[in-house]
Amino acid sequence: MNKRTLAKFVVSLRAISTIIGVIMVLVGIVLSLGSLNSISQISHLDIGTVSYFMVVISLIFFGLLLILSYPTTYRVKFVKPSIRSHENPSYGLWIMIGLGVGSTLGSPLFLLIPENAVQYGVISILSLTIASLISFGMAKVYSDVYAYHAGRGKDIVGGPAFIREAYGRTSLRYFVSRTSMWVANSSLSAYCMIIFYDLLYEILPRTISVTFFYGYGEQVIVYSILAMIILWFIINAFFEERFLIIIGKIQLFFVIVMASILIAESFFIFGPHLDFARFYKIPFGSNWIFDLLINTGYLYILFFGFQEIMAFQREVKQEITMTFPIIRKKFNAQKSTILKVSMFLTVLISSSINILYSISVMLSGVATGTIQSATIPALYIAQTLQGDAGAFFIIVAFLIATLTTFTPAFLAASRHLKVLGEDKIFPYSVSKVSWVFTLVFIVVLASAGENFLLSITDFMVLISLGLIVSSGFHYRKELGRLNGYFFPIFTSGVTLFFAMMTYFIDPIVVLFSIIVLVFSYLIHDLISMERISLRIFSGMFEIILLVIISVFMISYRVFIPINTSFISLGATGAANLALVLLLAAGIANITDGMAELYAIRSRYH
Repeated sequence: MNKRTLAKFVVSLRAISTIIGVIMVLVGIVLSLGSLNSISQISHLDIGTVSYFMVVISLIFFGLLLILSYPTTYRVKFVKPSIRSHENPSYGLWIMIGLGVGSTLGSPLFLLIPENAVQYGVISILSLTIASLISFGMAKVYSDVYAYHAGRGKDIVGGPAFIREAYGRTSLRYFVSRTSMWVANSSLSAYCMIIFYDLLYEILPRTISVTFFYGYGEQVIVYSILAMIILWFIINAFFEERFLIIIGKIQLFFVIVMASILIAESFFIFGPHLDFARFYKIPFGSNWIFDLLINTGYLYILFFGFQEIMAFQREVKQEITMTFPIIRKKFNAQKSTILKVSMFLTVLISSSINILYSISVMLSGVATGTIQSATIPALYIAQTLQGDAGAFFIIVAFLIATLTTFTPAFLAASRHLKVLGEDKIFPYSVSKVSWVFTLVFIVVLASAGENFLLSITDFMVLISLGLIVSSGFHYRKELGRLNGYFFPIFTSGVTLFFAMMTYFIDPIVVLFSIIVLVFSYLIHDLISMERISLRIFSGMFEIILLVIISVFMISYRVFIPINTSFISLGATGAANLALVLLLAAGIANITDGMAELYAIRSRYH
């Protein structure tokens, strides 16, 4: 075969591969959007469920690889950009506390705490207390490790970066912690989208009744709220550096309003509806220890926001002077102290509000069944006990919680994916648009249902934080026995233990999370391969996956029918289409790799 013929063959092959890749990605997205909700309802693990995850993820990833095969001039350039910080750091202690509390007191609070309080009673209070103590331990390790690096002149943005600094960017622990945080924050963002949609388009039209602008009062309010959320998101996502100080002050104001409403709501419930007799009548079940362990891991989603403080450490002043009004004495605080105090106070304030509200709900006497069936239980409780006035203030608090949860979670997820490119783990040419990939991932996850998203957020956060905290053990000689041995080992061990306990809540979520991590690391290794090796390995992987699924006669019940304007297939047809695409992609990849290998060898003979 001469050069010209070979070149034409390769170009034609890659054009066909691109078409196959586009179909694979579209089918993979349709399957994931349509099936995640049904997958989240499965109560036991089987090989069919595993095969579903592997097929859908393979379709999307390998489809993207085939799409990129046509432009032969495409090359991934690993460019490590400089990370910019604000020229004049201006955040002090109070703004940092506002950022921390705002990220912690999120919209999940309005659903999880009421449902959990009436279901588990005293167990719920104990779970919240244990989760807050774990957060205190984590904040202790975070502040110690940061202070150690800061004392040596290193500017380390906390979280997974602690693992990278301790064990290197090629460490598996670093990759898992960073990827877990990306998945967790994306899941939390998707969860916020779901319940915000429920509030905006289902609850508000039934709750508010106003007529102005020719009878379109409700629509004006709904779309004004939507516009406000979108505007806040755009300002934070694209103009954060320009409006950094204003954003921080607005966030602090929002948090003060939200915290005041939640505290006031708790005491309003305490007032006319308080009945301590209910406290003593709530018995411990026969398996209360097991329930306590499971419930603690489940509720930890309400506490991990404190670590977002470290993401803004470059915006914190190097030193501040504070005056306490009662004792009228001034104190100077360094940056490391500001971060430490703000994390501890974030955990203290957030946990106090969570526990106070949980106790008030537990003792309120509102029927358990009605709370658990309500779309937003906190709103139902307020409307039941305080009428429209109580409902109004809870709606305000919920909207603020959405503002202070969704945007930071989305930005954090995009940041984690981008850093994987900056560290040369993923292509930087892809991570430059990390927010696009994150947004698509959030939309896909949003179809999975609220319980699925809560569970995956819990598991991924606990895994990531457990690994991050364990990095403090690397500095045991420098930090000493207490800070370098006890706190990192104990806190990390307890955190990973509660991560394992989430298996008993939803084993499917644990399986899904592990598969995502394994595939992410596979992607990492594949991207590091030479082009020929990547093509041949990808093709072999797709064909082997096809053979395994076919030989074991795996049930296709986890697939759902595909019904679009272009194609209509039943569950078996959708599964067969996915397998045919894997076969076509495998053949195309192997042929492409062999053709390029032949071309290289022809140059030397």
